[in-house]
Amino acid sequence: MLGLKGSNQSNSLADQVVKNLLQAIFDGSYPPGANLREMRIAREYGISQATVREALQQLEAAGLVTREANVGTTVTRLSPKEVRERVELRACLEVRAAEEAALRMRPEDFVELERRLATLAEAIQTDSYYEAAQADLEFHRYIWICSGNETLCQVLNHLTVPLLAFVSVLRASGLEHLVDVTAAHEPLVEALKSRQVARIAEVFAASVYSSYEHFMDVTAASRRAQAFGMMVEGKSGPSAN
Repeated sequence: MLGLKGSNQSNSLADQVVKNLLQAIFDGSYPPGANLREMRIAREYGISQATVREALQQLEAAGLVTREANVGTTVTRLSPKEVRERVELRACLEVRAAEEAALRMRPEDFVELERRLATLAEAIQTDSYYEAAQADLEFHRYIWICSGNETLCQVLNHLTVPLLAFVSVLRASGLEHLVDVTAAHEPLVEALKSRQVARIAEVFAASVYSSYEHFMDVTAASRRAQAFGMMVEGKSGPSAN
């Protein structure tokens, strides 16, 4: 479930609410900026507001929602500048994770990576936005895990989940099309197999940037997203305040 899990069985109801809200966020039912009202959600699922609040706290910890006093809880929106900052940091850290993973990965790890790639391809073919985002994350997460660096995995997860949700919503809303990105992931596997540091750095960094390049600056795509209220208006680039 995109890395969000309860700590014990008593959290199972809140975990189910988290799963339902995640799917609603990723398929665009709750787009960036949407208000998640505790009372309405509690009534919809027939549960207590305390359970809803617990679920929203999990989503907040993952960076998917923002909670503000006197405003409530809203689905996280990003500005072009914030997208760029996250992408730059993710690219740097993912390259590091991939370099470390390449030294540790065994033949069976590549079999597992290919299996996850096939799952991603299936989700894309059926235009399943939530499933595609989850499969995409699971593909990359396996590489992070193979690095053996747990802290690096946690940081990359926190950076990546909101970005994947953001892109998934734009696709579900018609601002971008869900295309076959399987081919774009295959060079990542080949770079890992080569175990060549320079090639890994080039391919992984390019992959991260290409996924979000239309939303890192003030472009036609980012303006459309802002017009729909899905992005925060703001300057982009290193000089932005």
